[in-house]
Amino acid sequence: MSALLLPLSVLLSITAPADAPKPLTSAAAITVTLEPGPRPLNLPVEGNAQGEARIHPRFALTLDASGHVAALEALGAPPVPAIRTPLENAIRRWQFQPGAIDGKPVETKTTLALDLSLVEHGEDQFALRVDDARTGADLAASGFHHASPKYPSDAMRKHRGGIVVLRIDYDGEGHVLATRLQDGAPAVDASFVRSAQEAARHWTFSPEIVGGHGLAGSTIVPICFADYTRVTPQERSGCAWTPPAGHGGLGDGATVAIDPAARLETAIVGRTL
Repeated sequence: MSALLLPLSVLLSITAPADAPKPLTSAAAITVTLEPGPRPLNLPVEGNAQGEARIHPRFALTLDASGHVAALEALGAPPVPAIRTPLENAIRRWQFQPGAIDGKPVETKTTLALDLSLVEHGEDQFALRVDDARTGADLAASGFHHASPKYPSDAMRKHRGGIVVLRIDYDGEGHVLATRLQDGAPAVDASFVRSAQEAARHWTFSPEIVGGHGLAGSTIVPICFADYTRVTPQERSGCAWTPPAGHGGLGDGATVAIDPAARLETAIVGRTL
């Protein structure tokens, strides 16, 4: 696969300004803070431990019965055109495993979420490295913004923070059926759990569509409650949570689907496009 090379100007165009608050670099996908700052699902471009810019594009995919990409559409704020066009061309060449009905592969609609780092590739050029790729249902931004978690008042007074990792079950129309703590999730104050679950009950998901029918399923959603009122932007750190094996740190608004119908078969994680 030939490298997808980008000019230095592309990196400059998506990097947050030097005086912007330091973005989260944790695995928390949704962040609730005690101070004005980036809105959930709209965090600025972040950097990894090596200082490389990272982006988290998401695409709605339609796969035919053979697992080829029949259609795709960028979700949320798409990457700048210099990245988006070659990236979409690359995705169209990837092979997927579609969902099946009675063991027979059928057309499947799913969401593809990517975690990408821009890495140096020669003088004044950069390439995209795929750090993670996930398929499955998508957390609908409209449903989330109507019911975002609230910072518990007691934790606010005592300047406490924590991370809640929820497992959420939804039906074929994307309505939430049940919420509970994910097995192995970090210990956290009960007030954070109550706040996260109360909000999550009102969320909606865009489920996978298999053979024209919405597919019920489950997904993992980490929610970080962070108190930044007593630290400088440079001292900020995010909530730490290790996603299931095979997945790296999640980008903003990301989820980890449990047993998605569609799966990526092309080995692209860890490779440079």
